[in-house]
Amino acid sequence: MTNKPPLNGQYLVLMAAFFYGLNPFFAQLLFKDGLTAEIVSLYRFIVPMVFFAFFLRTPRANGPEALRTLILGLASGIAIFSYFHALETLPGATAILIYYTYPVFSVLIGWVIFKRTPSQNALISAALIVIAASLTVRPEALSTDQLFAVAACFLAPLVVATQVQYLSNPKKNITTLNRMAWITLGHILVLLPLAIWNNPAQILPVSLTGFLAVLGIALVAAAIPQILFMVGAPRSCADKNALTGSLELVVALLAGAVLLGENLDRLEVTAMILMVLALFIKQVTTKAKVKAVVENTA
Repeated sequence: MTNKPPLNGQYLVLMAAFFYGLNPFFAQLLFKDGLTAEIVSLYRFIVPMVFFAFFLRTPRANGPEALRTLILGLASGIAIFSYFHALETLPGATAILIYYTYPVFSVLIGWVIFKRTPSQNALISAALIVIAASLTVRPEALSTDQLFAVAACFLAPLVVATQVQYLSNPKKNITTLNRMAWITLGHILVLLPLAIWNNPAQILPVSLTGFLAVLGIALVAAAIPQILFMVGAPRSCADKNALTGSLELVVALLAGAVLLGENLDRLEVTAMILMVLALFIKQVTTKAKVKAVVENTA
């Protein structure tokens, strides 16, 4: 009897990438409704936390893994605020392109820190992503304040890349809901004090669109894709997960263009094409490997 290799992990990560790509769309709707970056960042996690709080209880044996997951959440809380601040401060395409360089950082972090030697195709795909990002990130057109936002924004892909590498092969497996509870708590422990410290003048949306956007960014663009990624990532490999996630860029830019009426210039369209090509290279490689495995076990 032939045992087919599991493919559903990569498909779950692909679905997660689609939903994650809606983050800039919902964030920009909330910015237009008068909310600031720290409040938008907080809403993204505080609504799911109401649900995940029931799953924080952890057996003592899993305590160290829960702590590692909490630390990932703390780092991610800082990173997501930096990203949303960049979306509020920079041209949307610039912030989005910076964020979606994380597959490149994932390959490098996996190589240097986790000792996972990338394949030749992974390096080629990462190089295409670097070229795509360079087409639309134009430092000469940015002010000094915007350059600071650019530098801070790079925290996001660094942290996301680290998460992709670790969660693709965690030191200890714990239940998905338990891991999600601890990583979400980490976000809240950073974002809630930040929101209180900044003392924003407005903490609630003022329109129906704003309230729907809160639900969208908390559930559609955060909780649902996080569950999909947590379940799918360990069933695939880190390089595939990172490069599959580059689909988020295409979704983010198209959502802005189609739903918010933002213009995409020639370079931004070229960047999207390069991202899809990077994804396609990995898909072809994956299928070729699967075919070889099936033939060898037939």
